[in-house]
Amino acid sequence: MTRSIKAVAVLLLAFAATPAFAQKIKIENQGQAAVDASARQMTAEAVEKDIGKAPSGKAQVVFFRSSSSPGDAVAVRDAAGGMSMIDLDPGMYFVSTAAPGTHAYATADTGPFSMDLDAGRTYYVQAIRTKKGTTQLIRSSSEKFARAANRTTTSP
Repeated sequence: MTRSIKAVAVLLLAFAATPAFAQKIKIENQGQAAVDASARQMTAEAVEKDIGKAPSGKAQVVFFRSSSSPGDAVAVRDAAGGMSMIDLDPGMYFVSTAAPGTHAYATADTGPFSMDLDAGRTYYVQAIRTKKGTTQLIRSSSEKFARAANRTTTSP
């Protein structure tokens, strides 16, 4: 009998405490993923406002280099024609427009960096120097460009 009274008392205490715990629960209908997605969209819109939208029927590629990137300028060229496009010093960016389709770019140290470009879209490519001093092109994002752009200048 004492056991059943103790069991009932424990159950009553558990039920009585449940509303107190429930009051401390925070329900988020928009979790961190939604907040992050919204921030990315706002960043992309702010960057687009600064550099402009891709021209009608064209794509645009933003080549950039962080101001903290070490070493001499990184020469970016059209891999298909070999024509030099820009020498990016640390902290610079360059916007190139292109017809939709597959395009390849290169540096002195890396071969073709192929990209499939769609009309009306903006693509971001970061030029970097590795710790060994070689140059490389890597796909990037508007967020990384925006962070670099705080200390970046456009090319002439």
